[in-house]
Amino acid sequence: MVGPKKFLGRHIIIREDYAERFLKGEKTTTVRRGIVKVKYRNIIIHTGIRPLAIARVEYVYHKMLKNISEEEARKDGFRSREEFIREIRKLYPDIDENEYVTVIGLRILKRLDVIDSRKPFGGLKPADLARIGLRYLGEELSEIERKILLDLTRTGDIDLTSQRVLKDVGRRGVVVEVLNNVLRRLLDKGILREKRGD
Repeated sequence: MVGPKKFLGRHIIIREDYAERFLKGEKTTTVRRGIVKVKYRNIIIHTGIRPLAIARVEYVYHKMLKNISEEEARKDGFRSREEFIREIRKLYPDIDENEYVTVIGLRILKRLDVIDSRKPFGGLKPADLARIGLRYLGEELSEIERKILLDLTRTGDIDLTSQRVLKDVGRRGVVVEVLNNVLRRLLDKGILREKRGD
């Protein structure tokens, strides 16, 4: 059974109890029900309440649930295939062993559980900070902040966004100020956490 195709955009949500396994490298894949087409190579992993990491999609393949191996179960953070099957049945109680699942291999590029606010934009690329800001601050953003952040997700470039949204590359300071304000608000809300010490 193949079922409908689904698409994975720039964001993927995992359960909070899987977060530590991802960060420790004990979980390097995520298995999704059905045929999932991945649209982007770099994605942001979220726990549902906060962003966890920026990751690169290393590989994607599809196979029937009944054909998932012990090794694949271990890469997904489980001690055995049986434990994996029990867990997937909790997530998808009506899943059939003949259904296809999608195995997505991920490599953590940047942890987001703590960021260094001494670095510009907390060490994040402007486009990644913009994506996180849009996702978690949505309704409280002004119209111009939303336009700037949305354009940054498309261009990834502060000068180009200032030209496209503000009609003047000389107003790049406004774009930088928006990014700094977004970072500050994400930190104030505890969505991003500041690295302490050093």
